[in-house]
Amino acid sequence: MGKIRVLAEDVANKIAAGEVIERPASVVKELVENSIDAGASKIEIKVKNGGKDWIQVIDNGEGMSPDDAKLSFERHATSKVERANDLFALRTLGFRGEALPSIASISRVNLTTRTEESLSGIKLRLVGGEIEKEESCGAPIGTNIIIKDLFFNTPVRYKYLKQISTEIGHISDIVNRLALSYPEIAFYLEHNGRKILETTGNGNLLDVIFNIYGRQVAKEMVKVDYSDNYMEIKGYVSKPTVTRSSRKHQSYFVNGRYVKSNLMGKAVQEAYHTLLTVHRQPIVVLNLKLNPILVDVNVHPTKLEAKFSRSEMVYGLVQEGVTKAIKSSDLVPKLKLDKKQQQSRDNYTQNELVLAVDKKYRSKKKDKSSQLESKVENKNFNYRANHPQKAKKSKELRAKKIEKLFKVDEDKLATAKIESIKENKVENNIKETAQDYKPEDNNAKKDKEIEDKRVELNLVPIGQIHQTYIIAQGLDGMHIIDQHAAHERVRYEELMAEFKSGEIKTQELLIPLNLDLTYQEVEILNQDKDKIEKLGFILESFGGNSYIVRGVPTGLYNLNDEELIRDCIDKLLEEGELGEAYELVEDILIMISCKTAIKAGDKLSIREMNKLIDEMERYGVTNCPHGRPVMMQLSKKELEKEFKRT
Repeated sequence: MGKIRVLAEDVANKIAAGEVIERPASVVKELVENSIDAGASKIEIKVKNGGKDWIQVIDNGEGMSPDDAKLSFERHATSKVERANDLFALRTLGFRGEALPSIASISRVNLTTRTEESLSGIKLRLVGGEIEKEESCGAPIGTNIIIKDLFFNTPVRYKYLKQISTEIGHISDIVNRLALSYPEIAFYLEHNGRKILETTGNGNLLDVIFNIYGRQVAKEMVKVDYSDNYMEIKGYVSKPTVTRSSRKHQSYFVNGRYVKSNLMGKAVQEAYHTLLTVHRQPIVVLNLKLNPILVDVNVHPTKLEAKFSRSEMVYGLVQEGVTKAIKSSDLVPKLKLDKKQQQSRDNYTQNELVLAVDKKYRSKKKDKSSQLESKVENKNFNYRANHPQKAKKSKELRAKKIEKLFKVDEDKLATAKIESIKENKVENNIKETAQDYKPEDNNAKKDKEIEDKRVELNLVPIGQIHQTYIIAQGLDGMHIIDQHAAHERVRYEELMAEFKSGEIKTQELLIPLNLDLTYQEVEILNQDKDKIEKLGFILESFGGNSYIVRGVPTGLYNLNDEELIRDCIDKLLEEGELGEAYELVEDILIMISCKTAIKAGDKLSIREMNKLIDEMERYGVTNCPHGRPVMMQLSKKELEKEFKRT
């Protein structure tokens, strides 16, 4: 007997399921796409325990007849493709006829459906792909399908599912993309009885963006609407002032189908060109409409890839459309004044200033006897009565003095504030205080060890070049130190040591930051909040998809930068879950050390240079965390050679 045999139907279905159904989110994607293809205007998705136990999709589409309902669970049975040529002009999201049989082969399924022409509907119950029960029933027009116990007969696949927060995060991400692609459809997503997303289905894409990303992002989006003879691009992109550290907030659609397109991503990047800072990405929601014959989505079973027959035209259209949209918008950032401070300042009128000074003056004289006060008051009254002109002049002079006392030179104040912040930043970052060098300090022994090492290496700072490079004299010649790279490495070593010992210090913010996150991010934060707090953040749920940041690692406090905090959270969430990955923590600490290190252009005193060199010697610094060299040497022999002294 030969070795080659035809696989049994159940084995073939499970193999197909391995290609199509990777996780619960894959089930949601296939079922919701079927509802969209059925012409539904309202789709409800209800999930329990991340989709592992229960997934229910209810739509008001056209439904199925009893015969079609039973046939839909057969492999390669579909209503969307009739002949091979149809594959070159696909206008539906589904077309393979593999989704339902693949899902049914690894779960327990209950299906209820009815068409408008039928007086009654049909209810089917399947286990492992086999129909166990079939009956007529009353039902609304549309389809209601329930998937229970996913991967119940393939325990190996079930074992590799992630924690609940990760799985519901993927489901939320899929439904968000579909809602952005079809704003005319009302979507409702619920997890364990809690509403995650609800859209109105009014056709306004900006409303969907608001529901997913929040008000702040929606207000800063720019509309894109551009076309040529063959295709058109529509959607929204964010202004350069609203960015993220990764491209996971970019959604590209081709004829309503969500795809991962590097081509469109590069075109958008080119459109922004010099408008974005390094390693920043805009938020993007773009739908490319073109003749289906010009695109092939039959590349991968997940249908997330697309190949264009005229890729140059697609690139040019997207790039030009986004460029024109950005240029036509107002890109000047709007500053928001602190209303409480402004109101307090405006209300502090001149009369109140006079009263405040007068009150202060009187309080100092409180210990005087009432008799003396009466005498002084009578004397002043008599003086004012007998010399009215002088009294008036004296009053005006006093008013001017008070005005001068409280008058603020705005330019001088701003300059002084900048200098103070810069000085404090350098001082705090290098951690240098007068007490550091006192022999009675508790850290005297540690400082002595550092000092001994520095003397042994004999590095003595001389000064700075361009306020970026420290010039130091060593045992043999001159050393040039990149102050930012050196301090970045020092900060990284300090933070890593603090993290390993669980002693990363946190500084509470005077004004907490409000972050609007996606549900995927919120779920992961809820699951791994303790791990994030171990990195020095204090986060508090603020209802819905909002979080309040009440504290940050001490090094980030002076920066008080919402963008930086978002970057840290994005980095934590990049893999979908935190876990205990050392590399992930390392990336965060490198980011924090880079942002909190002294910068090129910061002026340092000789004492500050000495302190930095001490820390370099203590940690054996040779390269920054990114691998760049920290220090270069020009030997005495080379110097003498260049000056022809040898």
